[in-house]
Amino acid sequence: MQNNRHRLGDNNFLRPWLFALWLIGGPALAQAAGNSQPFPPGNWLTENNGTVVAIAPCGGDICGRIAGIVLDHPTDPAPMDWRGQPQCGDLIIKAAPAPTTDGTRKWAGTVTDPRNGNVYQATVVLDDAGNVRLHGYVGLPLLGVTQIWHPYAGALGPNCQMPPPG
Repeated sequence: MQNNRHRLGDNNFLRPWLFALWLIGGPALAQAAGNSQPFPPGNWLTENNGTVVAIAPCGGDICGRIAGIVLDHPTDPAPMDWRGQPQCGDLIIKAAPAPTTDGTRKWAGTVTDPRNGNVYQATVVLDDAGNVRLHGYVGLPLLGVTQIWHPYAGALGPNCQMPPPG
């Protein structure tokens, strides 16, 4: 006598459930993808005016690398990161598009402090004024800090040297 019960490993049992998940999840994924707009590549001056971070698409995500550092004196050596390497070129932001309901251009991922290697959760938002709002936090976003970075169009020298703010 053959057992006609549906079993989990039976393709005929899984097919209707997979189709139902596709029907439910498809529009949600399409909406999330529709909210993700490409990040305009560019250089961004950090809130303390001491560093420029180059943010650009990398795959479907965005990546931010240190591109400019203000030195106290032009002959000072470049600051070192937590590994003992120059901070110039360090990858400090990695974030993926994050769906929003209000059309905000937002990415979620991590930001790394180049001085000590600490990694924090982060959201990156491109605001209506064309500035970057970087919100770094540990655990809950409520416990974080937001910095506003402005576009940087100035010159960057070799080894990430940039002129002191004028």
